[in-house]
Amino acid sequence: MEEKNSKKGALIVGALGLLYGISPIDLVPDVIPVAGWLDDLVIAGGSILHVAEAYLKDYSKSLATLVKMVKWMVWILGGILVLILALFGVAIYSLFTN
Repeated sequence: MEEKNSKKGALIVGALGLLYGISPIDLVPDVIPVAGWLDDLVIAGGSILHVAEAYLKDYSKSLATLVKMVKWMVWILGGILVLILALFGVAIYSLFTN
């Protein structure tokens, strides 16, 4: 029973991640060329990997562990990259507006 609930939860996370990817409301607006698209890609990609991890647990624990590791790398490194790009954009904006 717990296994079915974890798969349902993973599907919900995947659906929410994909909805975030196509939603016009973002943490970083899409009008910011790279960072705006990258945050959509990181969140949607990480949620798809989360769904894959939940379904791979039945077939191969080692492959599910690998997907879990890649998922966290995507979320952490992608989040850091989005923050760096956003800070870089703010710095350039403040440089030209003052």
